[in-house]
This record gives sequence, C-alpha cells and structure tokens, in this order.
Amino acid sequence: MKNKSHLAIMVVFSVILYSCTQEVKVHKNSFTAINPLSYTDVVFRSDRDTVLVSTFSGRIAERIKGQSAERLLINLKDEIYSLAYDKKSHRIYASTLHSGIALIDADKKTVIDYLVVKGSWISKIFLSENGDLLAGHSENRQNHIWDVKNNAPVTFPENLANYRIAGIDESGDILFKGNGKFVFWNPRSNVIRKELTLSGNLKDIDASGNMLLFLGKDFQFYSVNADSVSFRKNHQDWPYYLKEQDTVVRIPLQLDLTAGQLTDEYIYTAGIDRSVRKWSNTDGRHIEDIIEHKATISAMDSSPDQSQMVSVDLKGGILFSEVQ
Repeated sequence: MKNKSHLAIMVVFSVILYSCTQEVKVHKNSFTAINPLSYTDVVFRSDRDTVLVSTFSGRIAERIKGQSAERLLINLKDEIYSLAYDKKSHRIYASTLHSGIALIDADKKTVIDYLVVKGSWISKIFLSENGDLLAGHSENRQNHIWDVKNNAPVTFPENLANYRIAGIDESGDILFKGNGKFVFWNPRSNVIRKELTLSGNLKDIDASGNMLLFLGKDFQFYSVNADSVSFRKNHQDWPYYLKEQDTVVRIPLQLDLTAGQLTDEYIYTAGIDRSVRKWSNTDGRHIEDIIEHKATISAMDSSPDQSQMVSVDLKGGILFSEVQ
C-alpha cells in the first residue's frame, strides 16, 4: 500500500498539470478548451433518462441513458455556456458568447429569436419554474431579466443594481447577491421579501428554500428551518484510480468544487477531483462516492421527481445516477 501511495502522489502532479490544460481559459473574449466536445451544461428534458447537453463547440444534443451516442438537435456555431429548458413550450434557452441568449424550438430544431446581451455574455442563466422569467448576470457586471412570454425586459429596483443575480427560487423570487447577503426580490409585487446574511456562491436552492453554497474547496448547507448554516464540508480526499494497479487510492488533497444539486434528502457535490459525493442534508453525513467520471465535472442536474441525478464532464462524459 505504501508503494501505491507513493505512486499516487507522483501521479497527482502530472494529473494536475494535465488538468490545468483541460480547464477553460479566457483569451480575447473567448472561452476555449482542449476538447471542443467538452460538455458545458446539462438539463433534464423529460421526467427521467433523457437530457439536453451543450458544448463549447456550439452543439446542443440529446443524451439518453443507456445509449452511448448523442442525438444532435442544433449547432449554433457559437460557444455555449448555460442551458435552460421549458417543458411546457419545448423551448431551449442557450447562453452564448457572441449572440446573447438563443431561443430554440426543441421540436423543430430551429432558432426562434435571440435575447441581446450587449458587449458581453452570461455564464449561467436561470429560468423560473413557470417558464415566464429568464435571468442572469453578464461578465460586464450587468443584471438581465426578461419576461420571455411577452418578449420584454424586466426592470428591478435601482438599489439592487450593484448586486448580482444568483438564481430564481421556485416561488419566482429572483435572488440577488451582494454585500455579504442574498436578497429575495419578487418581480410580480416588486417587493423585497427577505434578506439573508450568507457567504458563498449559490449552486442550488430547493423547494423549501434550503440553499447549497460553494466557497472554493468547501460547501455549506443553509437550512430554512434552522435559519442558519447547518454544516460546512469539503471533499476530504481525492479518490484516484490507478489503471496500472486496477485500484483506487485516497490522496489527501482537497480540490475546488464545480457543481452541486439538492434533493429532498441529499446533497450532491462534484468538482475537479472528478468525483460526485453524496451527503445527508440533515446532518452532513458522507454517504457515497461516485467516481466514474474521467475529467473535471462541469455541470449537474436532478430529474423533476428527484429520483435521478445526471452529471457531465469536460471530456464529454455523462453519468446517470439513481437517487436512493
């Protein structure tokens, strides 16, 4: 075991160097990757087993559990960073580098329209539960909210201009982050419903209002019932597969987190260490490691009934996991 540990540590440095070339790089207002087939986002299209994926090369495709090949829906020929899908209208929203937000008819596989993002791009877009509102924060530090049903921009309070949009909860409140807190603003009533003093980047918020927040290598879980952070955790080690030994070794190294999801009972976190970790949301107990990915995990999503999780990575890998 000692020899395996020494070998693993030596492998770590070469893998880190390789991973650095695999990560996304900013160059002349463009995101590039070693592998243009890298999956940048994933969203469920059906109740289970079928998802939409996007790539840096501009493809939006359908992936089905158990099938190794993807089904291409459209190629925008523009880098895609984020997806949202409205099941009622069968409309895909894709955030691109040069063209703003593309509105796509998923059945006809055609672009309907574009929402303009002047002089910038949005790395993460959020769609309300009823499909009425789309929102995001652009790289030139501008907030954007659209009433997509009426194809019109939505104005928000001027005192939130220096905050950044961080998400939309299931009640339709838009979350703004700034000054060490999260502000919940309701666009229908134009009222700030509540404010929470919290740190970290919001990765998910569930139907009850519990929040998963990332702080580099750590994550924390905010519980609505306790009105406080219940616990703070990280990936304790790196479960690294040694192909030559056909074994997994645990390397005492914590790496940054990149994706996360909440379900009614569990927390899922993933990151540069290529693993998906499953935790109890009641006490933070570590339950399971899922280590089938071969590259940094770039995005995750949970099925509408929360019975299934999907994760994608920067080598074009995809993994469906049952939530049990």
